[in-house]
Amino acid sequence: MLKALLIDPSRFQRSVIASVFVRRNVKVDMADSAAAGLKALAEGHYDILCFSFELGDMRGTEFYREALKRRLAGGMPALMLAATPDKKVFDDAIAAGVTDCFPKAELGDLEQYVEQWERRANRRMSGHVLLVEDSDTAANFCIEVMEGLGLKVSRFRTAEEAIASLAREDYKIVVTDFVLEGLQTGLSVIRAVRAQPGRKGELPILALSSIDSVARRVDILRAGANDFVTKPVVAEELAARLGNLLMLRELFDQLAAQHELVKEMALRDGLTSLHNRYHLMAEMPRLIDDAHAKNMPLTLVVIDIDHFKKINDQHGHSRGDAVLVAVADILRGIVRGQQALVRYGGEEFVLALPGTTTLQAGLGAERLREKIAAANPGGIPVTASFGIATLLPGESFDPLFSRADAALYEAKRGGRNQVVSA
Repeated sequence: MLKALLIDPSRFQRSVIASVFVRRNVKVDMADSAAAGLKALAEGHYDILCFSFELGDMRGTEFYREALKRRLAGGMPALMLAATPDKKVFDDAIAAGVTDCFPKAELGDLEQYVEQWERRANRRMSGHVLLVEDSDTAANFCIEVMEGLGLKVSRFRTAEEAIASLAREDYKIVVTDFVLEGLQTGLSVIRAVRAQPGRKGELPILALSSIDSVARRVDILRAGANDFVTKPVVAEELAARLGNLLMLRELFDQLAAQHELVKEMALRDGLTSLHNRYHLMAEMPRLIDDAHAKNMPLTLVVIDIDHFKKINDQHGHSRGDAVLVAVADILRGIVRGQQALVRYGGEEFVLALPGTTTLQAGLGAERLREKIAAANPGGIPVTASFGIATLLPGESFDPLFSRADAALYEAKRGGRNQVVSA
């Protein structure tokens, strides 16, 4: 359980403020003065510090400076409360290193902060970390922190070893020192990550350096690092920066997944779950180019359910939808590999069959025709007509489709429930 230290001279105020933490399942220790607060910090471990501006024996800003001087308060959020909002008081507190300030009359803001902080503090991380660090002491410290957060760590001493591992492993984040053993530096690691294809090249990168200079930070950030930590590393800072980067990564992954889902939904028919004509338009140029390049056949089959309007008129649109789904399932059952099946519109379906001749497509279409005629979905007799055309040398999609569509209409004119090849 997370633990907070609350310092305020008023028993009533302490109880009111403490309730904010208790509601977020944070244990609260209390002190009634700055001196008592310093003693509590020296004797116990706390995850968050909350104190008032007026502490009786000293001002809150003085108390916090003293706590920092004694190295009692570093690495944890420090929140100061004041009876009245005063910009100068708040500015002085921020200048002293206080994390944030809140008026006592508006504890809702404090509660919102505690809620967000508690959610992030309790959040377990997951994933595989690539750690590049040649110092055993620094590496062991970082590994202890990261494994304590729930992360798996693979550590390498040199940039060369780390770069080689990128192709073998699926990492979630990269943590690299700037100065390393071997000929290459941390910049080499950063550049190698960014050169990876796809999502791998977008891995979050946290750089470590014992040289805290503006020039060094600029170099590292320009190379493609997302964040920077100065050595010697502070555990709380490392955890916070890792958490931020991993959270951002997860958000980007979610957005990418949502984008792919929306993209896929735009290419899917909502009723049959088959791809739609837009998917066919996107796929056909590639299939045609491939067929021409390899001098291989590519055959298009256009399928239309016979008298479908009559089915809707006699049995209702819900039964008509059931017929479409049943026919789609029959067609789906024969699709293999690079073959494409789409609901082109209404009661019309299209099959694109790479590597398939007119004769092969015709035999397959006959089997499909027989299956559809025998299916009788929902007790409704259903037949379908088929038009077939095979790609000609130098031909594009539009004339190919037109020839298959013309063959389909010939099948319709010839009495339906038959297969016709162009």
